[in-house]
Amino acid sequence: MERAALPLGTRLGDLEVLRVLADGGFGIVYLARDHALDRDVAIKEFMPVQLAERHHGTQVTVRSGTSAQTFALGLRAFIDEAKLLASFSHPAIVKVYQFWEANGTGYMVMPHLQGPTLSDVRRSMSEPPTEAWMRSMIEPLLDALALLHSRGVCHRDVAPDNVIVTGPGKPVLLDFGAARRLIGHSSRPVTAVVKPCYAPIEQYADAAHLQQGPWTDLYGVAALIAYLVDGKPPPAATQRCVHDEMIPLARRRIEGVSTRFLSAFDWAFAVRPHDRPHSVRALREALDGRRNISVAHWRHSAAWLWRRVVWTLSPAPGSRRRAFPPWVPAGAAVALLVLVGASRMTVDTTFGLAKAAPSTKVPAVVAASSAAALVVAAAPPPPVATLPPSTPEVEEIIEEARPAVTPEVVAAPSARAAARRAPHKTALRRSPEIESVAAGPRELCAERNFFLRPYCMQRLCGDARYKKRAECSPPAARNEHY
Repeated sequence: MERAALPLGTRLGDLEVLRVLADGGFGIVYLARDHALDRDVAIKEFMPVQLAERHHGTQVTVRSGTSAQTFALGLRAFIDEAKLLASFSHPAIVKVYQFWEANGTGYMVMPHLQGPTLSDVRRSMSEPPTEAWMRSMIEPLLDALALLHSRGVCHRDVAPDNVIVTGPGKPVLLDFGAARRLIGHSSRPVTAVVKPCYAPIEQYADAAHLQQGPWTDLYGVAALIAYLVDGKPPPAATQRCVHDEMIPLARRRIEGVSTRFLSAFDWAFAVRPHDRPHSVRALREALDGRRNISVAHWRHSAAWLWRRVVWTLSPAPGSRRRAFPPWVPAGAAVALLVLVGASRMTVDTTFGLAKAAPSTKVPAVVAASSAAALVVAAAPPPPVATLPPSTPEVEEIIEEARPAVTPEVVAAPSARAAARRAPHKTALRRSPEIESVAAGPRELCAERNFFLRPYCMQRLCGDARYKKRAECSPPAARNEHY
C-alpha cells in the first residue's frame, strides 16, 4: 500500500499531505495540513488497489480496460457519498468540508477526529459496560440514523470499528462505504464487502424480498450492543440462519443492565428482516417501555429454544452424545405446548413486561353479545345476594367467552336442549339460584380445546357464583362427566 499512497509533502491546493492515517482495499486516509485555515484535516482518497495503481507521482491509472467501467462506477459512488455527508450537520455524523476529482481519482476532506474506536474502548474494559454508558453511546447514533432514514438514506455499515469516540458520550459514525459495496459486489466475494458479524442477512443477497432499509441499520446497532455485552463479535447472520447459537441478550444476567434494554435489542437482532423494528422510533419506544416487544421477538426466542432442544436430543453424526429416537423431540414439543396452554402464559409474562390490567366489568348476570334482552325460562328468579368478588383469572375467562355467548346459549334449558340429552341420562333439576347466573362454566369454556376445557371448568367452579351449577356438582350426583 505504500507504493499506492501519495508521497509525503504532496500539495493538493492548500492542503499538504503529512502522513498516512489508515489504508484499506478501497481508499487511503491521510493527515494533512490546511495552510489556508491553519488546521489539521483528514483527506480520504478513492484508491481501490484491485482496480487501480499509482507508479509515480500523483496520477492514478486503471490496471486494465476491463476494470475501467467498475472503477468509474466506484468513483461516482465515492463522490455521491461525499455530497451526501456534506449535506448533513449532526455531531454523530462525520462532516465533509469539501470534495473534488483530480489525478484520475476523487478526494474528500473531513475533520481530523482524534480518539479510539468503540472496539478499542471495549477491549480496554475488563467487564461489560453499564446500561447508562451504552445508552450514552447508542442514543447519539440512533439520532444520527433517524436523520439519515428521514432522508431515505441508510448507513449499512454500523460496526464498532466504524464509530470513533471523541469524548464522553460523543461517538461519531464514520465511513458509509458506498463505493466499497458497489465495487465489491461486482468484483469481490460478498464477505469481503460486508462485515460478517455486523451485517444482516439482506446485505448478502439482492433478492427483492430481502430489501434493505432502516431495519438493516438497526441490526448493526443491535450487533454492536451484543459486542459491547460479550466483548467479542456476535455470530454472522449467515451462520445464524443455519444454526443460531446466539443466546438472546435478555436471558443474560448482567449487573447494571435491565432486561427491557436487552429485550429491545434482541428484537432488533432478529435474523429475519420483518421480525425487527422498522424504525428508530419503534426501537426507542421499546427501550423506554412505551411499546411491548413484538410477537415476532417472542417467536425468535421460542425458535431459538426449540433449536436447542432438537440439537440436544438429536446429536450430529459422529458425536458421542446419545441419540434419542425421532419421536422424542416431537413428544417434547407437544408436552411444551400443553404446558404453555395450561398455564396460560402470555408474551408479556415471558419477557417480564407489565401485564394489562384485568377487566373491571364484573356483572352479576353475564349479558348476551347482542342487544336483545336475556330470556330466562320459567318464573322470575328470586333476588340473589351480591356475589363475592371474583378472581382476575375467572373474569378473564368470562371476558374471553363473552362475544361468543348468544341468547340461545345462555337461555334456560329448553325442550330442544332436553331432547339432545342421552336417553339413559336423567336431567338434573336446577334451582332458581342456579338459574340466576345464566351462562355457566360449561358455556364459558365451550370454545376451549380438549386439554384446556376441564381445567377451565375446574377454575370457574371454584368461584362462589358457580358452585351450585349442575356441571360443578360431583359426577355421581349429576350422572354425567366432562
